[in-house]
Amino acid sequence: MVSEQRDIEVKMRRNLLKAENWLSKKNVLTAGKVITIVIFVLIVLGPILYLLLQILINSKEINSTVFNDPILGNEAFLMMLRSIGLSLKIAAIVTVFDILVGVPIAWILARYEFRGKNILDTLVDMPIAVPTSALGFSIYLFWGTNNGISRLFNSQVGLVSQGTFLIILAHIAFTFPYVTRSIRGIISDLDLNLEKAGKTLGASPFTIARMISLPMVKEGLLAGTVLAFTRSLGETGATLIVSGVYQTAPVVIVSWMKGLKIPTTAFLAFILILISLVLLTTVRLFARKVGLPWKKVFPRFERKLSSKKVKRSRDGVSLFLFFMFVFIPALFVIIYLFQWWGRSPFSGDPQAGMIYQVFQAPDRKFTEIFRALGTSIEIALIVTLINMVIATPMALMISKMKNKKVKGILDLLIDIPLVIPSSALGFSIFFLWGSNGMHILSPGFFMIVIAHVSFTYSYCVRPLIGSFDAIPTMYDEAATAFGASKFTAFRKVTLPFLKSGLIAAAIMTFTRSMSETGATIITMGVERTIPVLLVDFFEASTFPAAAFASTILIIISFAMLLLLRRITRRAKNE
Repeated sequence: MVSEQRDIEVKMRRNLLKAENWLSKKNVLTAGKVITIVIFVLIVLGPILYLLLQILINSKEINSTVFNDPILGNEAFLMMLRSIGLSLKIAAIVTVFDILVGVPIAWILARYEFRGKNILDTLVDMPIAVPTSALGFSIYLFWGTNNGISRLFNSQVGLVSQGTFLIILAHIAFTFPYVTRSIRGIISDLDLNLEKAGKTLGASPFTIARMISLPMVKEGLLAGTVLAFTRSLGETGATLIVSGVYQTAPVVIVSWMKGLKIPTTAFLAFILILISLVLLTTVRLFARKVGLPWKKVFPRFERKLSSKKVKRSRDGVSLFLFFMFVFIPALFVIIYLFQWWGRSPFSGDPQAGMIYQVFQAPDRKFTEIFRALGTSIEIALIVTLINMVIATPMALMISKMKNKKVKGILDLLIDIPLVIPSSALGFSIFFLWGSNGMHILSPGFFMIVIAHVSFTYSYCVRPLIGSFDAIPTMYDEAATAFGASKFTAFRKVTLPFLKSGLIAAAIMTFTRSMSETGATIITMGVERTIPVLLVDFFEASTFPAAAFASTILIIISFAMLLLLRRITRRAKNE
């Protein structure tokens, strides 16, 4: 019996080695690379290119609906310009705030040692993981209702009404971490000898930071700036909640899509995609060529700015602004939930409380919430699994590629889903895969999956490229020198080193899929994910039920964030 089992195991190993030897053949590896690129084109680039093609083919129809409508004239085009202008203005203001507050916070986290540093580091990352619809709702409750900060002033209305300013406050909360995170690690890794050299020459700490340190983090700062700007430009979930009658470009896309204004929606989606691509390409091509301004030194003034009093004031103001405009508003929904747990805190009516609305009301909202939660988790799991399968070969290919030009082009293309508004990308997927294109999918579960795979692709590839780059090539070379095939060397040597990177990529992909609103609304049909359901609850003014759904999302997101940080720390220690 034992010998038979051994024979079976030996046979399975031989078959596995044969399969791996076949998979390691040059023509098979080449075919694998081609398939990897084809999948990327179909899922990410294909929808964008098809959208452009359809705009060119249907230029007459677009001209008649956008520029020369028989009844409205060019009102659609003027609305596009207004919405794009508003989106650009909001994104610019938000990005300036993120830089002014985010850079000092990044410096504090990178250079200072203090109690609670790890907690602050986690809190800064929190808005990235939390779905923006939950963030938007929490920020609306804090600034826009009499349950929030206006209660301190005994006001019967919110401190900030729905509109442009509230959109800015909402966008600050979820874009802030992009700037801080983009430069925090770079500041930590800077060579301190250069700063010490500046100090020995009599330069003040402020001058050293401006003339030596900041130029070295320039690329990271520009990358974070573009991510924050494009993330604000393309945000849908939070904006739907806080915008009121004001419409940014992504909100207009959702509105026109619901009204089945396909040609005008296609044209606006493409304009947003084009703006995002121009920003991404500009930064990638010219980041190293752009110098920071103000090279002239002002010794007396900069020495004053380097004093302990000024430094403490700067750090204190930065931390105050972070907690006041990011952390507290982002999590205020939890406080609101407890305020409205059993009854209204104003009237005492139990039917206005969360318990009745969610669990006791005739419409039984808890069934909707847990059904939507189940759908969100199911979609996120499928999306994560698909991306792990298709993104790992792409990350390996980019990491090991020797042709620098081709590698640079692929590296640029991989970042496209990071900067393109998800509502625009979702519409392009609807356009390609739906009835206007290949007629393969109808809006619903599977179209949502395709859309989520598309915009989460970069979140999976990016950390895997870093993990592959960190693995010394000598291990693979040693394995192949001892006769192992390339595929066997990957399975036996590379994959164990890749474990932390794979888990981190999976968590980032899962949380990003769980949090999406814009692309989901475009592709969902009758399906409902929990971020979309939250928007529905808000529009129906069932705020306690929306607070319950938001808190569930925040708890799940926070748990995933803690897990990701734990895995990242363990990988660094190893």
